[in-house]
Amino acid sequence: MDTFTLMVAIILMMMFLQYGQNWLVLGTMIVVILSTRSPTTTIALIIAGILIYFTQDAAKGYWPLIIFGLVIFALVLGLKPKPAQPDYYAPDLGGMMGGGY
Repeated sequence: MDTFTLMVAIILMMMFLQYGQNWLVLGTMIVVILSTRSPTTTIALIIAGILIYFTQDAAKGYWPLIIFGLVIFALVLGLKPKPAQPDYYAPDLGGMMGGGY
């Protein structure tokens, strides 16, 4: 997931909603979801759209906090435990390269 793209998309959605352009909010969500193909970005943008739409009048002064909260939420969704790396064996020195053993 690209954090910068998520932040720009959320800021654009907030700006479009302040001007009353709901179709641009939906268009921004669709374009970003189709271009990133990441499930964490999709979930974060859907939650951001719902949160922005229902709190548009009450949260005008808190939009920086909302953006940081949504980015942190998206990063937490994207954290996955890394799989254990397989044990590597030492290279076979007497193999096909003429080891002479």
